[in-house]
Amino acid sequence: MRILPPISPTPEQLTILGDTKPGYVLIRGAAGSGKTTTALYRLRILCESWSSRRARLGLEAPVRVLVLTYNRTLEGYISELARAQVIGHVGLELQVLTFGKWAVDLLGGAEILDRDDSAKLLRPLVRPLAGDTDFLIEEVDYVLGRFELDDLEAYLPARRGGRGATPRVDQGLRRRLLDEVIFPYIDLKKQKGLMDWNDIAVAAGRVDDVPPWDVVIIDEAQDFSANQIRTVLQHLNDPFSATFVIDAAQRIYPRFFTWKEAGIDSFAKIHPLKRNYRNTKQIAAFARPLVEGLPLEDDGTLPDFEACESDGPLPVVVSGQYSRQVDYVLARLLNTVDLTSESVVFLQPRGGRWFDYLRSRLKAAGIPWTELTRASTWPTGPEQVALCTIHSAKGLEFDHVIMPGLNQEVTPHGGGDGDAQLDRLRRLIAMAVGRARKSVIIGYKSDDPSTVLGLLKPDTYELVTL
Repeated sequence: MRILPPISPTPEQLTILGDTKPGYVLIRGAAGSGKTTTALYRLRILCESWSSRRARLGLEAPVRVLVLTYNRTLEGYISELARAQVIGHVGLELQVLTFGKWAVDLLGGAEILDRDDSAKLLRPLVRPLAGDTDFLIEEVDYVLGRFELDDLEAYLPARRGGRGATPRVDQGLRRRLLDEVIFPYIDLKKQKGLMDWNDIAVAAGRVDDVPPWDVVIIDEAQDFSANQIRTVLQHLNDPFSATFVIDAAQRIYPRFFTWKEAGIDSFAKIHPLKRNYRNTKQIAAFARPLVEGLPLEDDGTLPDFEACESDGPLPVVVSGQYSRQVDYVLARLLNTVDLTSESVVFLQPRGGRWFDYLRSRLKAAGIPWTELTRASTWPTGPEQVALCTIHSAKGLEFDHVIMPGLNQEVTPHGGGDGDAQLDRLRRLIAMAVGRARKSVIIGYKSDDPSTVLGLLKPDTYELVTL
């Protein structure tokens, strides 16, 4: 499947590429602003700079370069791009990994309690508390990802960002969460000899006697936890270059923290990227109401919706039974898209069986496809059509984005302004729309539309009723 085409650096990106001084650098990029491209250009420049330093100082140790991503699909995509940037460098070691894979490797392997099994342990502890059980389980993950184990009491007075205004978690509920859920959960894991992903993040930071990293680039850093960032800092060389690429407006996990609490007192440089180079004017206008009015938090940057340079067709919103949505999409693909050169992605909020019908229809139509969800290597075959969950599409780009079946059934949330789940859904759908370079199609069942679709402005899309 085709990856990012080669493009020339923009004036915004050139400013960043010229900054090779050691220290912490923050790239705050809006959706479509070329964050990943900038990170890869920066990777190449830093590899050249640090390799020259190695030769100049006569150092024997190789330059060690680490690129971390937040999920396996993005790992595979960036790995293909990153390795092309460092071909020919002698005395340089490059690793492109998810944080989880990197941390587990540091620990020499570990048996990990996955999120579903963790939720099973937490559910009996959470049930006696008033409130949404799933939301409170996520709150536990938020606490254990943000605070160190010997500092969990800091949760009580802390500013609690990234979780929306509702449901409220007041001081009384925070106290009960600590005493009745979090501390018992920690004890339960110890008794059973279990570690969850938050434990892995903390334990990896305590590993010593491993070579440090000279250059680190973390893409989509807004979806890393504070403890994950702390662990990365523990494994930096002296001197080092650490670049964090972030778009807090697209944060889709409850992992708010301040840089200072994670161990970074200041950045040597903060670079904003505001222009939207990926989307057409029509796609940007379509996505705008999904993110307008959401809290940006400290590192949030909205794209400059007026700065898009290319034109294209209006996005299409299709109302009808799922089978008819697929009929419409397949006919459009076969008649208007060059499936040998243009990339297409079908996105769903959930994976697994939710793609079964679509797979059968693509097969019947003779359209080859590939699966991207949780894939750790980027597919190199001729297929230009991909199936992927929305979460796994984060950071990727496609010519055409298609989201059939965007029903309320698969996008549940609480009620009212400031609802944490609704805010996250808005960011998630906006992120999905923003993957597109040329066109967007969204479908829903006429009697069960996702409430997120009600935020869209009717004059920004073509409505097709089947």
